[in-house]
Amino acid sequence: MSNGECPFISCIYLEGADLDRAASAIAYAAMGYAGQKCTATSRVIVEETVYEELRDRLVAAVEGMEIVDPEKETTQVGPLIDNASRSSALEVLDRSGGRIVTGGKPLDDDGFYLEPTLVEVDDTDNALTREEVFAPIAAMFKADSAEEALCVANGVRYGLVAAVFTDNLERAMAFADRLETGLVRVNAATSGVDFHVPFGGAKDSGIGFKEQGLAARDFYTETRTVLVSP
Repeated sequence: MSNGECPFISCIYLEGADLDRAASAIAYAAMGYAGQKCTATSRVIVEETVYEELRDRLVAAVEGMEIVDPEKETTQVGPLIDNASRSSALEVLDRSGGRIVTGGKPLDDDGFYLEPTLVEVDDTDNALTREEVFAPIAAMFKADSAEEALCVANGVRYGLVAAVFTDNLERAMAFADRLETGLVRVNAATSGVDFHVPFGGAKDSGIGFKEQGLAARDFYTETRTVLVSP
């Protein structure tokens, strides 16, 4: 991974946001590339009032993703990099004790495939919310309020990117101001990249520099100070 250690990436869904658009974006962010991206969504934090609606749509979106050989143009979810990675993901999944709502099983295809998996968890100390799985697995957590959702998102030592889904610009900007991440995407997948803007994390994500955009000049520049005494 570039720019430091792997973070825990959160998508926060707030009441009023477009359900179908959010479900599609989150499914892609969590399961695309078999979850093997530093910006892949690993936690979906949803306000209680709309939790079941989003969960049902997200399950449908995940189950509709095509799992085929990455050499085919239609692929949406490919295999994991090796058998050890798949075994490790399954071990964390089993240890989490969460409620699997879809997926959770290895596939017998030629390759180390794992079904895209959504797991409901009841607390933030769950293995899936504290350990980096790097697989097509995402944990869903029900928050009592938007404030709790924010606290859960900030409750880890990493802070690379987070996504907020809302139909309220004021709420979006308030979350963007308080989220402890280097990048906040509003109504968009966490795994998207904009090459013209700085990319890098906060807290324990990254090494203190930002990549891409104008920040790339500092990233690739070595500053030299020369003092001349007349």
